[in-house]
Amino acid sequence: MRVLLAAPSSPARLRNLVPLTWALRTAGHDVKIAGQPSFVEEILSTGTVAVDLEDRDDASLAESAALTEFAKLWRPQVVVSAGQAPAGTAAARAVDAVAVRLLGALDEPDASDADTTYDTVPASLRAGGGGARPVRHVPYFGPVEVPMWLRRKARRARVLLSLSDAELFGPVFDAVASVDAEVLCAAGSADFPAGTTVPANVRLVDSAPPAALLPTCAAVIHDGDAELALAAATHGLPQLSLIASTLIGRVEAAGAGLVDAAPAAGLIRDLITGGALRAGAHALRDEIAALPAPREVAAELAR
Repeated sequence: MRVLLAAPSSPARLRNLVPLTWALRTAGHDVKIAGQPSFVEEILSTGTVAVDLEDRDDASLAESAALTEFAKLWRPQVVVSAGQAPAGTAAARAVDAVAVRLLGALDEPDASDADTTYDTVPASLRAGGGGARPVRHVPYFGPVEVPMWLRRKARRARVLLSLSDAELFGPVFDAVASVDAEVLCAAGSADFPAGTTVPANVRLVDSAPPAALLPTCAAVIHDGDAELALAAATHGLPQLSLIASTLIGRVEAAGAGLVDAAPAAGLIRDLITGGALRAGAHALRDEIAALPAPREVAAELAR
């Protein structure tokens, strides 16, 4: 079976496609991922075959006719689109292929002309499924190397700290300074505002690959990163977000996380040791684990 995947120029949305892509390839199907020229290297980094759409007018994938042109040449039986790549459905219609849409943490279910929509976000974190069929989320953050320091067992609870806004580090550092935990932060002192004090229990590292790190953690602190939030839920980790969002609000409603723009030390201790939060996070993890794996979706598409 030939399967063409349409990836918008969004690393997070591409990464959501990868587990299904690998499942299809492992099952013996011919799989290609199409994207804009500027995004080809990102596609190649996933270990899959990339199709350069050579869209000279620099239109977005959602508006491009190049995908349909390639589909007419290659004749796929299935076309899979990320949540924001509706051109995939148009390409599928042009070659009488099955049109499939795959939603992720950055998407909300909505009306679609696709034949089938799958959703990697569990029902507990959706206001409504919109008719989407569930598929298990498999966290993927790209190629990573397990650093030497991560091969040693942590001596105390480990917390992943991932922030995109440098101004947020100071308040979080103040809160975690008195907490008995090892806080891992992928940043350097030059990334912090002047006058920021890094506590002794905060470890600054060049990189903190979530795929390697999350299984060793007791909790996650972030600033609303939906992709990381869904990965933390998959690993059954309580999480604290400094910024509210739709998905994060649902994590909190599920009893698996907290939202607080100015966390105190006591709140972070509760995040690490709180039984109710951990129970909620484990329930969310078990819900995700019970969903059909990508290989089951691949087999279903083949049928």
